[in-house]
Parts: sequence; C-alpha cells; structure tokens
Amino acid sequence: MAIITTLNNSNHIFKCNEAMNELYNKLKSCLNGDFTNQDYKNSLRIELKFGIFIILQTYNLKPYKDAFFETHKKYVDFQLTIKGEECFMIGDSKNFKIKKEYNNKRDLVIYHSQKKAHKILSQKDCLCIFFPHDVHAGGLKHKKLKGNKVFKVVAKVPQELLSNYFN
Repeated sequence: MAIITTLNNSNHIFKCNEAMNELYNKLKSCLNGDFTNQDYKNSLRIELKFGIFIILQTYNLKPYKDAFFETHKKYVDFQLTIKGEECFMIGDSKNFKIKKEYNNKRDLVIYHSQKKAHKILSQKDCLCIFFPHDVHAGGLKHKKLKGNKVFKVVAKVPQELLSNYFN
C-alpha cells in the first residue's frame, strides 16, 4: 500500500504523533532549501527523535537494467524529491522473487528485477511512502524525465511509530 502524494497534501499523516510532526518539519526545511548541495553529495545523515533518521542524497539516474529492488522490515521509507526527477518501480513483495534474504543489520531484503512493476515519476515535492511489503527501486531513468540527477531525502521511520495510524 505505497502512498504517493506531496508533502503539503500529506499533513494528516504527520499529525499522528510528536515524532512524525518533527519529521514533517525537517522535510519541510529540506524543501525550503535549508541544506546545501554539498550536504546532499555527502549523504548527510540526521538523527531525529524516536529512532527516526533522514539521509540527504543526490545521484545520477541509472537505466532499468541496474535497478535495485528492495524492502525493509523495521522501517517505513519516506522518500521526498527535493529537486530533479527520478523514476521508481514498485510492486507487492508477493510478486517478486527474493535474491538475497533479509539482512538484519542493513534492514534489507533484495529482490530480482520484475518488469511488471508499476512506474512512478517523482518530481519536486513528490513524497513516496513505502511500507514493508512494497518492493521499490528508485533512481531510475525514464524517457519522460528531462534531467539525469535527483536530490532527495530518505527518512527511515520505525514501523511502530505508524502502527496506530495505519491500523
């Protein structure tokens, strides 16, 4: 049940508790330009309260053949595009074959590529929320995208912080 929206249209998700409200404010500050390009190039990691952390990222887009399909068990991924664009491919984990079993240290399951995955084109202010069963591969090129680079924020939110909201 991935959620694809904008930060401004998702206020209600961030009002469920203090931790999520802090995350919303930090994501908003990223959109407002409070961090430098160098912060993104350095993959700056910022620890927030309640086990949430964010990572600023920038990279060149890659072709589909290099897609890295993954899920996470402990965290829900909030991925916010700050500038540039990227294509995501997503699908339900039951439709993918596992390539590498769960790595607890990295909170990561890796899957084989799946051409029948859904495509999402993410532009500035697009917020993609991926839950533990949402296989996702980002950073992909697409013929409808103009650029070749994306600046984004990846927030890792412990599942338990969202359990009351999504149950």
